Amino acid sequence: MALVALVLAAGCTALPVTDGQASGPESTVDDFSYPSGWSQDGIADLSVALRTHDETLRNASRRSRMVTVDGDANRTVVRTFDAGNDTVSIRWSDTEFGRTLRHYLSAEGVFAYDPATEELTRNPGENWTPAEAAFHDGVRRPLTALELDATETVTVEGRTAVRYNVTGIEDSRSVPADDATGHVVVTEAGYIAAYDVTRGNDDFSLRTAYEVTEFGTATVTRPAWLPEE
Repeated sequence: MALVALVLAAGCTALPVTDGQASGPESTVDDFSYPSGWSQDGIADLSVALRTHDETLRNASRRSRMVTVDGDANRTVVRTFDAGNDTVSIRWSDTEFGRTLRHYLSAEGVFAYDPATEELTRNPGENWTPAEAAFHDGVRRPLTALELDATETVTVEGRTAVRYNVTGIEDSRSVPADDATGHVVVTEAGYIAAYDVTRGNDDFSLRTAYEVTEFGTATVTRPAWLPEE
């Protein structure tokens, strides 16, 4: 279910490589139509920007992936939402614990599968809804207090977007980091298409990569590991 190419090899998880650097549209950063919460200078209001992101994605089929790298540890979560069939598939892997889990949500219920043990469980008490389960936790934190510079407009799956370079931290007293690098890509439609941000100080470094692909087109089929009832 990788968004670009999810490689699990030698204890390492590949980070997303798509950052919207396809052939750019004719618009520029000066005339780009910035969605609510964003401006040419960066994040105008993070709460508004994230609300715009969530509202744009809420009822849309899509595939999203979040990768967190902390030292030698990698955690990857891939979520695919099929709005037409109201189904979600989730793949979770963590190199620190050496474990991968898969979930499938449908009208039948919530199912979890461990590929290593082939154990399949059904969780009838879970109150997840597919629309809720399609969202990632932790999207906000890597964006907090970032200094950004809009550098170019790009095309993401046929949609115009703006690419920001991360130039630092606005106020290191408000967050546990004094430096940041990376990039952020935001579509005119209002959702964050991708970011790859490394934050840290002399004591730590944390890299988080997030991306949304197959916007409006993603599908989820019944997994092979789930037997027919």
